[in-house]
Amino acid sequence: MVMRPRLVDSALTEPQARAILHTIRFPGFEDEQSAPNAALPAATLSTLTRLQIHFLLSFPFEALAMNYEPEASMAATLEHTYSRFIEQRHGGGYCLQVNLLYRELLAFLRFRFIGVLGRVYSPISETWTGLTHTASLVYLPCHLEEGKYVYYMSDVGFGSSPHRPILLREGWEEYGRGSDKFRLVKLEIQPRSYLEQADDETDDEVAEVARSQVVWKLQNRKSGKDWEDCYSFATTQCFTPDYLASNCATSSKTAVPFASMILVVRYLLEPTRLAESAQWIARDGLNPDLYAYHPDCIEQRMVVGDKHIVKLGDQQTVFRTIETEEERIELLKSDFGLLHHVDTQAALREIRAKPSALNPLPNGKNHSS
Repeated sequence: MVMRPRLVDSALTEPQARAILHTIRFPGFEDEQSAPNAALPAATLSTLTRLQIHFLLSFPFEALAMNYEPEASMAATLEHTYSRFIEQRHGGGYCLQVNLLYRELLAFLRFRFIGVLGRVYSPISETWTGLTHTASLVYLPCHLEEGKYVYYMSDVGFGSSPHRPILLREGWEEYGRGSDKFRLVKLEIQPRSYLEQADDETDDEVAEVARSQVVWKLQNRKSGKDWEDCYSFATTQCFTPDYLASNCATSSKTAVPFASMILVVRYLLEPTRLAESAQWIARDGLNPDLYAYHPDCIEQRMVVGDKHIVKLGDQQTVFRTIETEEERIELLKSDFGLLHHVDTQAALREIRAKPSALNPLPNGKNHSS
């Protein structure tokens, strides 16, 4: 029996959905005066592609509220996320917030989808987290085979995220920024599973348990390097209580990495290269339903601890050390469009004693003191 996701009602009102489309500057909704009456986009792969990249361009990946604001938390309710992202324009957030808003917009636009949870891989500790990441599997006609429906994995909240939907198919690859690539790999069991093959005689349910262990891994390959694990996910459908439980783990005052370091990723379109985007897409034979903008047009800005990094296409244009906490806060305001609602001195007081603060000077005083 074939089963597909049913259409579900969105918690967004039409004015709210249109406000999101205007905020992300979705094509046709850029102008504030015409956005309330613009034709809503159809639930197609082309629309999904443009929604995904415009979410990434609009909402930086960050958890700064945990480090610089008095509440020191990251709420993952629609009411909070809509208010912070759309009404107050306070910046971005992380997966359990941004993907929540994304799925509600998908539902409003009549996409069929399910939400899933995943485990993030840490290359530093070589370990996998609990179920602390979320993405969406969107059910659409396949761009390769007419008349066949498939799932596309779509994610707007991973930091160094794929920039477009990826076909849920073993080994399928798509470009990220520049020549970076992402792919999906299918595994019979989870990476850290302790199930093993056996010659025992068993009933059907034992075999069914084994079959249900299948997971997918998202991997990334940067120019000149090998494939690296990003995260894994099962295709089990998840629901709001699951996301709220995950958020409790990721938004605690001891959560790693969000409470222990500053990690921010912002994407932009480089204006000069953007003018060549359509021509480059045609030149390279890229599918315009999956490539709203050529990969070489994407600029990626990052703050990772005390490092400020900027990459454009395959070029790294900035790599420098941030010397003081105040310098980092001002950089986040000027180059990332974040923390404008927080007074710099108040932010300095909030982060002073936290693990994410810049390393102390040899005399024991904090850089920002």
